[in-house]
Amino acid sequence: MRVRLNTSLALLVAGTFGCGNNSAPPPDRVAVTVLTVRAADESNSGAFTASFQPYEQVAVAFQVSGYIDSISQVRGANGRARDLQGGDPVKLHELLATVKSGTYEAQVDQSESALAGARVARDKVKRDLDRDTQLLDQHVIAQATFDAAKQQYQSAQSEVAQSQAALKEAQINLEHCKVYSPIDGVLLERSIEVGALVEPGTVSFKVADTAEMKAVFGVSDIQVGSLKEGQSQTLTAEAIPGVPLTGKITRVAPNADPTTRTFDVEVTVPNKDGRIRSGSVASLNIAGAVAPVAADARLPLDAIVRPPDGPDEFAVYVVQEQGDRALARLRKVRLGGIVGNDIEVLSGVRNGDRVIMRGATMVTDGAEVRIIP
Repeated sequence: MRVRLNTSLALLVAGTFGCGNNSAPPPDRVAVTVLTVRAADESNSGAFTASFQPYEQVAVAFQVSGYIDSISQVRGANGRARDLQGGDPVKLHELLATVKSGTYEAQVDQSESALAGARVARDKVKRDLDRDTQLLDQHVIAQATFDAAKQQYQSAQSEVAQSQAALKEAQINLEHCKVYSPIDGVLLERSIEVGALVEPGTVSFKVADTAEMKAVFGVSDIQVGSLKEGQSQTLTAEAIPGVPLTGKITRVAPNADPTTRTFDVEVTVPNKDGRIRSGSVASLNIAGAVAPVAADARLPLDAIVRPPDGPDEFAVYVVQEQGDRALARLRKVRLGGIVGNDIEVLSGVRNGDRVIMRGATMVTDGAEVRIIP
């Protein structure tokens, strides 16, 4: 019996290791970043991060189809002429680009000819009507003959009106072969090239008025009540270190964002010198912001996911060590209010837990992960 048992065990071990080359390789580990949970710091309750956007931004599109014939040029840094590009200043009504206009010029010529013919026909019918009016008064022609001449004149007048409308439309289409800057500002983007085919509504340029910039950030329902239009705020931007940026609140959203549950607030800051660029990040502290209720922890919104078995619930993934492996474990949480770009976690995590931030939407419960800085 012992011989048979040892033989079976040896065969089992041999089989296990002997098939190693044929087994499937372990799945790739998902690269993630983690944040170690710390207790909430109430002193930062008024700190927010904002993103600068142009106060006014307009998309410029062609209203007719055609091939791009030209793009307005400026003198580049090397002294040579080049096409307009992002960063170039533009003026109100400045020509930006054109499409080939030959087809539309032909339509205008055709419409003018049709209108001229319609007017000639109308004038002839009008002379006939004037003659028949005199003959009717002299009782030379019947009433029915006069009515037929009058109807012909009305039809001729209608034909002239239709030809005039067609000519006007053709002229408008010809004018639409050119696009102009709708505002004084800076060209943010050009998305066309000479020879490219555009259709009506194709956005070709984006122009922004950057004389003023608006910093947009989100606040919770606890804090939004303390913010009013016209209040002064001071921001700082990493791109302009040591320079305070003073502006005023110009908009407080009446409704919360359905995804983040925050209310957007806009602070408009003067930017005559153009130092602030679109997309730059700024930080600010809200004076007199209402401190949120104390919570066990605060986590970035990116760390929050929906559990597979609870579409109406919230969860996070925490990293647990198992030997030399790091595994993602789903942990359901109860959330509180939003504080700046973070959200309060009332329960479900403990101080010292390592919560997955980047990569949270790419892992599953029990998946092996690789922690990166």
